[in-house]
Amino acid sequence: MNAQQYPVKFLEHLSYERGYAPLTIEAYGRDLRQFVRCYPRYLALSRAELEAYAEKLRGLAPASVSRKLAALKAFYKFLFQEEIIAQNPAADLALPRLPRRLPKALSQKETGRLLAAPAMSWRDRAALELLYSAGLRASELTGLKFGDVDLTECFLKVRGKGAKERIVPLSAPAAAAVKKYLEHERANLKNPADELFLSHNGRALTRQLIWRLVKKTAGQAGLLKNVSPHSFRHSLATHLIENGADIRTVQEILGHANIATTQIYASVSREHLRRVYRRAFTERP
Repeated sequence: MNAQQYPVKFLEHLSYERGYAPLTIEAYGRDLRQFVRCYPRYLALSRAELEAYAEKLRGLAPASVSRKLAALKAFYKFLFQEEIIAQNPAADLALPRLPRRLPKALSQKETGRLLAAPAMSWRDRAALELLYSAGLRASELTGLKFGDVDLTECFLKVRGKGAKERIVPLSAPAAAAVKKYLEHERANLKNPADELFLSHNGRALTRQLIWRLVKKTAGQAGLLKNVSPHSFRHSLATHLIENGADIRTVQEILGHANIATTQIYASVSREHLRRVYRRAFTERP
């Protein structure tokens, strides 16, 4: 096997053995192809040379630098474990500390306006209801199969990152919208694919189409802020915590592997609490 084939084997390892999400593998693949083009003798690089490469990345956004170096560290760890290299020069390569960013959530009133936007098909309404009430990522929504929804028990089977499955409850509005979509739109399609949400020709929807749907509906609802499919997920988590849900429950619904990821929403909720508290005192007679 020549040096050009090792990145391919590494990406296959991430997919089939480690269960990495397809989008992560795609990003790591781009980063490694760029790296190998710059350093065709990457099997012989020293720690100092990798640090010099990291220094060259400084003009990029911190999140991009962190991802590129994370891909590099994982790649060299793979090469070392497979005994392709005798030492791992990236073992102690430091990743930049990323600034803590709080998710931008819609208010409950804004969410209601968006979900009540007029002139939507049942498919589109059901898709938006699921993005919010089940806290789905766009890739999870488009990956739903017809058999993943249980309208009798009002539960949904979701395949998240790393092919991990979770069961989440369906809200009454989401269940009603899905039922209408199945009865009045999906049932009329010829030779439908296995996915739950389909285009008019019976093919699975894409993440790009979901993104465009959210943008269009946000405009119809008169929301001027930047709204994306992930805004629904952030909003659900924030609303759950503001209404008394515990962190573990929110973690289970969102499918976070690490509870530290979920705890950021507690910070968002505390900010909400501070705003309410300050407003109460500024409005005193």
